[in-house]
Amino acid sequence: MLRRTNKNGAVVTCASLIVLALAGCNSDSSMPTDTQMAGLPLSAVGQASNAQALNDLRQLTARYHDVGAALSDDYFLLIIPHLTAPDGCISDMAAGGMGYHYTRGNNLGDNTIDLLDPEFLVYAPTAAPVKNGVQPRRLAAVEYFVPYGGNWPGPGVQGSRPPRTSDFPSFAGLPDVAMAPTRFGGWAIHIWLWENNPGGMMTNWNTSVAKCANSDF
Repeated sequence: MLRRTNKNGAVVTCASLIVLALAGCNSDSSMPTDTQMAGLPLSAVGQASNAQALNDLRQLTARYHDVGAALSDDYFLLIIPHLTAPDGCISDMAAGGMGYHYTRGNNLGDNTIDLLDPEFLVYAPTAAPVKNGVQPRRLAAVEYFVPYGGNWPGPGVQGSRPPRTSDFPSFAGLPDVAMAPTRFGGWAIHIWLWENNPGGMMTNWNTSVAKCANSDF
């Protein structure tokens, strides 16, 4: 069962995204960092011809430092049993952390990504004490997601290749980076706008983000 939290923090089901969970159950079990994603410092992105678009992305997401603002705008916390930690946190024991992924769900099933319409807002867990059963979190990144199938078959399919940022017009001028396979039935890439990533601004996993508590991954 795929679950979401509403504006009041209650967990509810989200039937429209069940297909995502089912796809994830048949996908690979980790989200390895693509070697082509590593070593992209903030300075390299800042020198890109599309740097203004990243400024626009910062302006678009700045209000979401307050998780409550995201919930008010119909974002919900993605929780998929056996693929995320029970509280929705995502990490990899070997590769590093990510955190909590909030989505509106409206753009998860298409075959494209748009720089100014990310599929997920990503919140890193903080070291602050748990309050009312919720681990405090801070806005760290945005994530872009393309499901397997259609234009972008999954790994192992003949003729398959990862989608790249250069395949999508809104990313023109940014570093040409390959998306990585995921355990959620699709390809993904992060942009760490609000959190330093030692591996590079457009690397999926972040070793500076704490790994999830009570997680099998």
